[in-house]
Amino acid sequence: MNQEYLQDQEKSKTEIKKEMLEITKLGQRLVDLNSTTLDKVPLSEVAYKAIIEGQKIKHHTGLKRHLKYVGKILRDENVEAIKQFLNTYDQRHLAQVKELHLAEQWRERLLAQGDSAIFELLQISPTLDRQKLRQLVRSAQKEMSLQNPAKYQRELYRYIKENVDFTEL
Repeated sequence: MNQEYLQDQEKSKTEIKKEMLEITKLGQRLVDLNSTTLDKVPLSEVAYKAIIEGQKIKHHTGLKRHLKYVGKILRDENVEAIKQFLNTYDQRHLAQVKELHLAEQWRERLLAQGDSAIFELLQISPTLDRQKLRQLVRSAQKEMSLQNPAKYQRELYRYIKENVDFTEL
């Protein structure tokens, strides 16, 4: 306990303020999370309730004041575990977004290049149904030429997203 006291004494006022600001920003990130993700964060009941309250506050000044309260509560929490959870969550989220973008790029490529792009995609993912893929591409191309709503383009995107494993690419 004496060592902790000495370490706190060695910190300057500026360092302490920076730490408090960092914890308050962490509280803001937690308030911004949806409830499903927030349930998975390692928090005490008091901190969880304070964050849920913060999600309900719409007025800027009230939210700012409440975030300081959340920061005060988070000082007693395991901040490193919370940061680690958020980093893992961010990495997973970025990977999902990357997969969605790749599926979108493949759809655009299939619509622009036709059979050559189909052949390349089948080389990458041989489990795809060639006939269904060609049918979806042709229907989407026809749809584009007639300027109809993008029903088959969405179906093609969904088929690519669900059946191609982008983690191997």
